Amino acid sequence: MATIRQRSNNWQAIVKRKGYPTQSKTFELKKDAERWARHQERLLDAGQWEDRSEVQQRTLRELLDRYQKEVTPKKRGAANEVLRIAVIKRSNLVEHAIGSIKGRMIAEYRDKRLEVVSGSTVHRELALLSHLFNVAIRDWGLAIDTNPVSQVRKPTPNKARDRVLNDSQRKALITACAQCQSPWIKPIVVFALETAARRGEILALTWRDVDLERKVAKVSGKTGSRTIPLSPACVSMLRVLPRCLGGHVFPVSIETLKQAYMRAVARAGIQDFTFHDLRHDALTRLAKLGLNILELRSISGHTTANMLQRYVSIDAGDLAGKLARVS
Repeated sequence: MATIRQRSNNWQAIVKRKGYPTQSKTFELKKDAERWARHQERLLDAGQWEDRSEVQQRTLRELLDRYQKEVTPKKRGAANEVLRIAVIKRSNLVEHAIGSIKGRMIAEYRDKRLEVVSGSTVHRELALLSHLFNVAIRDWGLAIDTNPVSQVRKPTPNKARDRVLNDSQRKALITACAQCQSPWIKPIVVFALETAARRGEILALTWRDVDLERKVAKVSGKTGSRTIPLSPACVSMLRVLPRCLGGHVFPVSIETLKQAYMRAVARAGIQDFTFHDLRHDALTRLAKLGLNILELRSISGHTTANMLQRYVSIDAGDLAGKLARVS
């Protein structure tokens, strides 16, 4: 039987049951205290009671700290996720207890972020928050009623980038990379243009992963490991490349590559061409060489043809020429 007692101008409800922690809550009205106590007793009788003290006391900031410590390091994109978590922590949302966060609060966060960043960026931030709540519910056993992120509409990701270089721009970029202080920038860009490998895959490549006789290399990264073919230009470049004691083919930090590449693009007079656009350019050229979808996916590592399509630009004029040849 619950105990209802008056304390100053409020009413305190106390529920005790053997095998369960004592529960108490204070209300302004006695009827509210009685209603809460009856509800807790019904949950206990039905075996449905859950300890919600932790979700009522711990904030989203604390949950993000635990997630960053236990979950983020296991991900391939850990560095980017740490930055994403830091952005979320700058919002007022993280000061709320996790049990009090509702869908409308997530929607408010979404709308404020859309005022300053793209839909794709907000989509990734909401995906992180959604996974955080799922982990808290399924793995950490926190008594959260539902994932609040699942209750809101996700922003539409930005249209896929469609940047490829023409022959003169490609030559200008390679020439500009050769002028970099680091001797590794030009070989990295050549490798990216010839293989469509991701930046992380390229920087993680070791000489043990390269077989110049078979003209293949094993890359590992975002989507696991795969073996990719090496073009004659790529093989020639690798044969004359110096070998460092650490074993990496390209012993360059990601920050060094970022800064050097940006300056090389500027020297080449090319506007708005990111390092990731090299992958788009490479896959588009490989498609023009006549490689089919299965061959392109084998090289790119995309799991579906739809994902691959975002990286391949098909020119209608080229298709017209192909139709003419077929006819």
